[in-house]
Amino acid sequence: MNLISLLTAFVPWIAFTLVAEAPLGSPLMCLTLAFIIGIVLTVLTSYRQLLQGYILSVVTIVFFVVFFILIIGLQQYYLANYLSVLSMLILTVVCWATMLVRFPFTLQYSREGIDPERARSAPFMRVNYIITAVWGIAFTLSTAIDAFLLLRPDPGLMFWDNLKWVFMVIAIVFTVWYPSYVHKQRAMQELAAHPEFLKKA
Repeated sequence: MNLISLLTAFVPWIAFTLVAEAPLGSPLMCLTLAFIIGIVLTVLTSYRQLLQGYILSVVTIVFFVVFFILIIGLQQYYLANYLSVLSMLILTVVCWATMLVRFPFTLQYSREGIDPERARSAPFMRVNYIITAVWGIAFTLSTAIDAFLLLRPDPGLMFWDNLKWVFMVIAIVFTVWYPSYVHKQRAMQELAAHPEFLKKA
């Protein structure tokens, strides 16, 4: 799996969230800047993926462009109140929907530089389903938190917002760890099935 390519695809979302919530001036100015940065970063970090139709990259650029037009261009400012929930919801849909159609979104990153025959194997697909499911769980929980905070806008409850970052870190760590873990497990199984390799060594 091209981990750098996959994790880089989330950089625009992280930057957008940080800038939109930063105390840099008026909320509208921060939001405008966040959209611009999100669009620019998406193009810079995922230019090749956009041209090749990577699901996550296409959804990302569409999200930023559409809501930039609606909120900043058409002045539908009320939509800004729902951006946090909508962004998490859209990422959640990407995860679960791509799994439902039997094409987990991580597959596009995993197949980079991999032999086509291996990319179609059941173990390879299983790894991608599991990693995509972990991201789906992280985004689902984050969506639930954002929805709860939207319904209960109590400043005393805002510490729950930090849990979203915890979920993201867990998903990132799992994405980095799991493929290598599976590879080591397969290597051990191969050695167990062919002990003569150990004797030769």
